[in-house]
Amino acid sequence: MGVRLTEEERDEFLTNGHTLIMATIRKSGEPLLIPIWYVWMDGAFWTSTGAKSPKVQHLKRDPRVCCMVEEGEKWIDLRAVIANCDAEFVTDPALIEKFNKVRGAKYKAFGREGLAVPEATQKHYAREGVIIRMTPRPGEIRSWYNRKIRMTAA
Repeated sequence: MGVRLTEEERDEFLTNGHTLIMATIRKSGEPLLIPIWYVWMDGAFWTSTGAKSPKVQHLKRDPRVCCMVEEGEKWIDLRAVIANCDAEFVTDPALIEKFNKVRGAKYKAFGREGLAVPEATQKHYAREGVIIRMTPRPGEIRSWYNRKIRMTAA
C-alpha cells in the first residue's frame, strides 16, 4: 500500500480543504506563493481575485501555476496534494454562477460579516474581479498521506 491518496480520497480532501497555496511565475522567473480560498470543482481548482492583482498579471504572461493544499501538524498527520496546472480565466456566466454558489456555501462561516472592516479593505475587495480555473496537467498531480504508511515495530 502506498502513501498516495486514491482519486476519491484526493477529491474529498480537496473539496474540504480550506486554503490553496498558489504559485505563479514572476517576470524575473521567481515563483510567487499566495494563500487563497478556492473550490475544487469539475477536476480543477477555481478561485477569484482582483483583475489587476499581481497573480493575474503573472498568469496573463505565463499560465503555468502550481497548486498545493496541505494539512497536519504531527508527521503522521501530514497530507498534501500538489498539482502543476494550466490556468485560464473563466468568462462563461453559467460557470461563474456555479463557482460563486459553491464558494459561497463553502466559506459562508468565514466571511467578513459582522466585522468592522476598514474602508480601505472594503474598497480593495470591491474592485473588479476575475475567476481563474487551474486544471491539473495529466500525470502532474501528486499526493500523500503519512497515515497510509505501514509502521513496523522497532
